[in-house]
Amino acid sequence: MTQVIKFHLVQDFPDEMFLPPLPAKKLIPDWFKKIPPHNEDDLTVKKCVPFIDAMSVGYTIINHIDINIWQRKDGTVRQQWKNEHQKFIYERWPPIETHPQRQVPGSPMSGYTILKYMSPWIIETPPDYSLLFLPPVNRLEIPIVPLVGLVDSDTYHNNVNIPFIHTMLEPDEEVHTIPKGTPICQVIPIKRDKWKAEYTLLDQGQLQKQKKLRQKIQDDRLDWYKNHAHQKKKYD
Repeated sequence: MTQVIKFHLVQDFPDEMFLPPLPAKKLIPDWFKKIPPHNEDDLTVKKCVPFIDAMSVGYTIINHIDINIWQRKDGTVRQQWKNEHQKFIYERWPPIETHPQRQVPGSPMSGYTILKYMSPWIIETPPDYSLLFLPPVNRLEIPIVPLVGLVDSDTYHNNVNIPFIHTMLEPDEEVHTIPKGTPICQVIPIKRDKWKAEYTLLDQGQLQKQKKLRQKIQDDRLDWYKNHAHQKKKYD
C-alpha cells in the first residue's frame, strides 16, 4: 500500500521562492557520484547498499532563498541583504531566527549559537506515522547541522521549524551564505508500532547456520546483500 505524505505551503511566496521538499534520492551529491566502486583491492561506499539507502530515505527540506548571516563579537547574529528587494523579502518572510540559549542550559549545545530555519511547510502524514527530522545523512560537507526531533505529524498540523548549528559561524563578523537549494533537513516517515526487546543466546545449530551464511556472503562479497537481503524502498 502506498502511503501519501503531504507538504502544505503556508507562506504566500512568489514563484521565485517556491522550492518544495524533494525525495532525498534526487539530491545525491556529486562527490558520491564520482567515487569509484573499487579502490585498490577494496570496495568503496559506492558499493555499500545500506550507505546509499540511508542517503536516499525519505525527503529533504531545501533552503528556499539565499541566507546571508554574520555574527558580531558580542555573539548576536545579523542578516545581510544585497539590495532593497532582498531586504523586503527577508523582512516579509524571515528565513531564520535565533534559538534562545536558555532552552538548552547545561547541554552540549549550550556552547554553540543555535539558529532556527523557519520552514514554510506543514507536513502531513497518514494516521500512526511520525516524522524523524535529522541532518542530511552522510552530508558532512554541509555546514548545517539540525538538531534531531521526532514529530507526530499525523496529529500536529503546524509548521515544524528546524533549529540548527552552522558549524562555520563564529563571532568574527565574517559573512556566511547558505545558498538557495542547500539541503537543510532530511525527514523520514516512521510508523508508530509497539516494540519489546528480547535477548537470546544462539545455540550451536544456529551458530553453524550463521557461519555458513557468512561464508556465502564472503564468496559473493560484491553483491550478496543487494541480491539476497536488500528490500527496495520507494519515495516519490
